[in-house]
Amino acid sequence: MKKDSLLGYALLGLLHQKPRSGYDLRKILAGTPMGTFSDSPGAIYPALQRLEHQEFVRGQILESSSLRRRRVFRPTVSGKRAFKAWQTKPISSADVIHGMDELMLRFSFMDETVGSAAAREFLRALVRELRSYIPVVRQFLKTNSRAMPLSGRLALESGLHSYEAVFRWAGTALRKYKRKK
Repeated sequence: MKKDSLLGYALLGLLHQKPRSGYDLRKILAGTPMGTFSDSPGAIYPALQRLEHQEFVRGQILESSSLRRRRVFRPTVSGKRAFKAWQTKPISSADVIHGMDELMLRFSFMDETVGSAAAREFLRALVRELRSYIPVVRQFLKTNSRAMPLSGRLALESGLHSYEAVFRWAGTALRKYKRKK
């Protein structure tokens, strides 16, 4: 799958939960916090076609009593394998700096696809990377804040607060997993 196809991974994750039609997927993207992905037919159906072309999903037409036939998609073995490989790839500093949305998407399906042990390891890796990166941002802010325009400094402070919030959240999430065991 193309590296930049987060929509494709989101669709694979949803299809891993259960087989769905393109219309079903559109409704989920429109009516849930996954709405950051486009729910337009011009995004969903081409993404499903790409996944099918890559043999990551297989579509099957279901006959029904209505005039409209439904095409339901399921992940293939290679689609499940590719999804799990994407979810469990090591977290890098670049992921933390440039791809927090992707990291959260990877995490969101983990219990269902790779299990809670992998989810816990993901969180531990995220904590390690954030623990390394947050002091870098703090130091940059401390060293450069006086020379920065107010808007730039405030934007950097916002980013720092976001990283700190994810760091706290990941610690809380790890404690919840520990209690669940």
